[in-house]
Amino acid sequence: MGGRASIVLVLGFAIILGYISISLNSYSTSAVTNMTSYVEGTASHSLALAGVNAGLSKLYQDTTWDGVMAQTLDDRNIPGSFTTSLHDLGGYRKMLRSVSTFGSWSTGMLHDTIEVTFNTRRLNSLSMYAWMTNNTGNVFWSDGDTVWGRAHSNGNVHISGSPVFMDKSTSSKHFDPPTVGKGTNMAIFKNGYETGVAPVAMPPDLSDLIAASLSGGRRYIHDIEVTVTAGTAANNDGVGMVKDLATGVIDTFNLSGGGFNGVILGLADVSVKGVVDGAISIVALQNIRVTDDIVYERNPRFGTSDDLLGLIAENDITISDNIPNHTNCEIHACILARDGSMVAEDLSSLPICGQLHTLGSIIQNTEQEVGLYKAKGSGKPELTNGFAKDFRYDARLSDPSFRPPFFPGFYVKAYAISNWWESYRVSSPW
Repeated sequence: MGGRASIVLVLGFAIILGYISISLNSYSTSAVTNMTSYVEGTASHSLALAGVNAGLSKLYQDTTWDGVMAQTLDDRNIPGSFTTSLHDLGGYRKMLRSVSTFGSWSTGMLHDTIEVTFNTRRLNSLSMYAWMTNNTGNVFWSDGDTVWGRAHSNGNVHISGSPVFMDKSTSSKHFDPPTVGKGTNMAIFKNGYETGVAPVAMPPDLSDLIAASLSGGRRYIHDIEVTVTAGTAANNDGVGMVKDLATGVIDTFNLSGGGFNGVILGLADVSVKGVVDGAISIVALQNIRVTDDIVYERNPRFGTSDDLLGLIAENDITISDNIPNHTNCEIHACILARDGSMVAEDLSSLPICGQLHTLGSIIQNTEQEVGLYKAKGSGKPELTNGFAKDFRYDARLSDPSFRPPFFPGFYVKAYAISNWWESYRVSSPW
């Protein structure tokens, strides 16, 4: 019995070990197959990535390219090909598609697809600039002038003295004098400058604001006077009063009133002053006159605030020559003079009025002086009439979606990636 038991035991072990050996061999084969599949899948995907990167490079060099790019790789490590094509999706959207073809010994052909979607036109708010002008005319930046925020001019920027630009300053042309730090150009650029950049297009009209005034806004025919006041200590409960200067009729409104979209539009001239508690755009199809300070209830420089004002005129935005404005003037707003300028009324006869403090942004078609300077005994220009400039940017406006109601913007041609999609081993390349 002992001998038979030993034989049975040996045979049992032999069967078990044989089964284990077969299993190990199967696992080994599966591991090799899995590794091969992984390598082939990775290679196929890498081909698709190579194709999309080749297409992006082509598009970067020539944004007018609109075709198909195909390439076969003969490298023995990655034998295969990719086809890259650009598709117009309409609505200023395009898609770059790359499809790979890779020969697999185990599964036949592998195809990976990568699609990159672009927005070819991006809307930027003009309020992204603290100061921006389409034409600079013969206006000079001088001692005592300071801009906090981005500054841009589509024309030349004239310098006489040591104005300070706290953020990057750009010009589509050049500085006058052209060399910073020489002659009268002693400007101080805290965050650099650049000349010869692309122009920023001014809006062709105020049609969006006109439409908004007819659909949820307020619209007035005659010259009007708009006075805004803060409500209670609560937030966003400001009120406004509109006086028709031709009839004397007074209209009132709540900035956060139901059905009000935030647009007040006058077909003629509009005078403004007060304290803003909420969001509003005041529009004049002729001129806006600032008759006194117009500021936010909560100053965003010193805490949180959602108060926001747009002052938008087809022509000029004028700082009135009156007693309240003879001792500084403060404006919290995104200012836009579409076909005009921000000006000081009767500048040549104004006394020295201190500083024009702005918080927000200033966009104008043609820059004009708000202060006059004359060289004194020291040789440096000194203020003789009007205002020195103290333009501060409202940092909240760096968010493109944060702007006064219906405040105009500008389009730039840009291939901004809006979506990137990848798939593995699609059964068919198209």
